Amino acid sequence: MIPRTIGVNGTEITYYDSMDTRNHPDDVMVLVHGTAGSTASHFSFLYPVLAARQRVIAIDWAPVPESDQPLELDDLVNQVSTTLEALIPGRRVVLVGYSLGAVVSAALAARRPDLVDRLILVAGWITTDLQQLLRNDVWHALRAAGDEDALRRYSTFCAFGGPFLSQRTLTDMRPGMDAMVFDTFGDQQMDLNRRIDISAEVEQISASTLIVSCTHDQMVPTRHQLALFGAIEDSRFVEIHTGHAVVFERPSELSHHIQQFMDQPERYDAGTVIPTPEP
Repeated sequence: MIPRTIGVNGTEITYYDSMDTRNHPDDVMVLVHGTAGSTASHFSFLYPVLAARQRVIAIDWAPVPESDQPLELDDLVNQVSTTLEALIPGRRVVLVGYSLGAVVSAALAARRPDLVDRLILVAGWITTDLQQLLRNDVWHALRAAGDEDALRRYSTFCAFGGPFLSQRTLTDMRPGMDAMVFDTFGDQQMDLNRRIDISAEVEQISASTLIVSCTHDQMVPTRHQLALFGAIEDSRFVEIHTGHAVVFERPSELSHHIQQFMDQPERYDAGTVIPTPEP
């Protein structure tokens, strides 16, 4: 995972590119991280595992320079699309978005079908609802109070599933909590989360889509992924028994579903609820 940078409309974007040594020119997967995350923090497991099978590009968002305007979904969509046009012009990709990255990916697929061949949406949503707003309110209150320890505890409580946390101690979780970074750009993304509404666009998605839901997700509950499943015509649905932090709780299971859809996109017809593997 070697970081590189590229200038996009006056913004320096960090990206990772595994390149391609297997002469598979059509197999390009693009990873888009979630709120206040990065390739390193959200995809440290998935990136190398997936890159062993195909070329993988991961893109880290960057703050919009010298702007006093709120961060908008368009800003993040344009960062991803413009980076792809610069790195792999004329190519269509398999786009994998996680959390807010799933929203960005869905919007991009709706707007630019020329860029997206297949779409994988992990813990995504269409429209922010009251439950999400109330959680966001508490997050902002803790952030404004300056109590970072309480904010780390609250974020951990919301992100991870109850069954996962019940088998851990605070000492187990402390390294991940201490690694959380709070900054202005993260604040802007949390504010953007309050204003998500892609309902006018999501039904325009024509790409073959896999929707991944998380059973114990308190941040973006399963009803949101079911709404995506209903709105995207060529979609199939699978559920993983985890909290929102599926990239940490069950990354192997997540990579299995992603790679299966990459290798055998026609294995399950549109409208299929894919069986969850049992131990």
